[in-house]
Order: sequence, then C-alpha cells, then structure tokens
Amino acid sequence: MSTLHEISWPHRLELYRWAVQDPETHAVLFRVIYERVRSGRTPAVLREDFAGTAADSVAWVAIKSGRTAIVIDIDRPTIDWARNRASRILGKRVDAIQFIEADLFGPSPLEVAKADITVALNYSIMQLHERASLLSYLRAARAGLDAKGVFICNIFGGIDASRAGTTRHQIVPAPRLPSEKPIRPFEYEWEIVGVDSQSLVADCRIHFQLNPISTDDLGHALKDAFRYHFRLWSAEEIVSACEEAGFRCAQVWRHTYDPAKGTHGVFLGPVEPLSLAGLSTWNVYIVAMSD
Repeated sequence: MSTLHEISWPHRLELYRWAVQDPETHAVLFRVIYERVRSGRTPAVLREDFAGTAADSVAWVAIKSGRTAIVIDIDRPTIDWARNRASRILGKRVDAIQFIEADLFGPSPLEVAKADITVALNYSIMQLHERASLLSYLRAARAGLDAKGVFICNIFGGIDASRAGTTRHQIVPAPRLPSEKPIRPFEYEWEIVGVDSQSLVADCRIHFQLNPISTDDLGHALKDAFRYHFRLWSAEEIVSACEEAGFRCAQVWRHTYDPAKGTHGVFLGPVEPLSLAGLSTWNVYIVAMSD
C-alpha cells in the first residue's frame, strides 16, 4: 500500500491544463475563425501571448505538420515547465515552437516572426485593469501580426460574474494526443470571492482537490493554486479598444446552441455585443483583423 509521502502530485500547471484548457479544440477553432474572416488563406504561424502552459501552441503544432508557434510568457519557471511538457509530447517537433521569456509591455518591440494568428486566452486580457495598458498591449499585438493577421482573445461576464460563489467540477483527464499521458482524476474549483464595485475587478481563485487512490491516501487539497484579479470589461469596451489600437475591425464571437434544431442548432460566429445584455453568464471571443 502506498503512503502519503510516496505519492507524487501533479504540478499545478498540469492540473490547470486539464481543468480549464481544451487545446486540441482551440487549435481547430483558431483555424476555422481565421479561414472564415480571411477567405482563401491558410494560417501557419500561431503566437500565444501570456502563454502559461503553452498547451494551445503544442496542439497547434501537433495536429498538422508545417505549422510553427511562438510562445511568450514573462515567468521563467512557467516557460521552462511549458518547454519540458512540449518536448515530452512533440519530441523532435518541439523545434517548431519558439519559447520566449519576455515582458509584453517592454519598451522595445519583440523581434519575432509575424504571426498569422495571435491569441491571448484564459481571460489574460482581463488582467489589464486600465484602458491605457489595454491599448498598449493591443497595439503591440497588432504590430506582431502579418498584414492579414487575426487577433483572438476571450472574456467573460454577466450577472453571475459579479456574484460570489464556488463551482466544482470532477476532472477525469482523457488525452487526445497519443503522446500525452493522463493523470489521476481530481476536483477543480472555481471561486469568485467578490467584485470591487468601483474598479469592477473580480477576485477569482482556482483550487484543486486530488482524489484518494488508496485506503491510506486521504487525497490532497491545493488551495489558491491560482489567483486572478480580473477586470470585468464589457464586450463593447474591448471591441472599441481594438479599433482604437488600429485593428480594422473587431467582432464578438460566441458559441450558442438551439436544442430545437438538434445538430444544426450549434452556432459559432459573430453576434451583436448588445445581445449579451441580460444574460446571467457569457463567454465570448473577440476577433480582430489587422487590416
């Protein structure tokens, strides 16, 4: 029988990847969005800002040969972890990913290849609390795109986004890439501690609870594995900022489903920002075209 000190717990970034990310789906999503707004063109170069696990870049490279990715994050230990994970999954193909430790708000432009698609997911853009910093980042993101490039970020909101509470999900990792190994099941908790009514900044936290695997294993709780202060921007504010930053146009894309239409009721595409008003909760992509 195993004892508690003999059990190796997964890294918190590994837990995060399985709890909140769906990189293989995102890799398809990026291509679909790009090809719908840039008819007749095929994207090859993905840039992942605020990359964290870099799971989206790994999936982008893994599912189609000839693709490359640029991974940018400010935290050296995170970059090192992401590079090691990419090497385990991709083997020699890891060379198709460039890992860069950099401040995306640095004084000098990053000297990297122009991207077909730049993404800032996992609500990263909501960690920019002031319009000035938001515009600064968006201008830099646009400058890093190819002439026909597309920028994609995601945000969330709705009445429930400002309501304190915790939601729990049981996670059973099921790898979709043949070279990726599963980890033991665990519980993921998303907590909204509260929202400052003046700044509209939400205190959000992620906790993990690893399930016991034997009678002498009591499991393991990892409280405050990640903590975020998210500015609750409206979709209209992000669209406006993209356009002020020089993007030709920006759209709000949303997944919707009409069960009355069965499989034909699934929709992903642009919607009017005002259509989000009154929804208890919403998650959307902002899609901005460089020219």
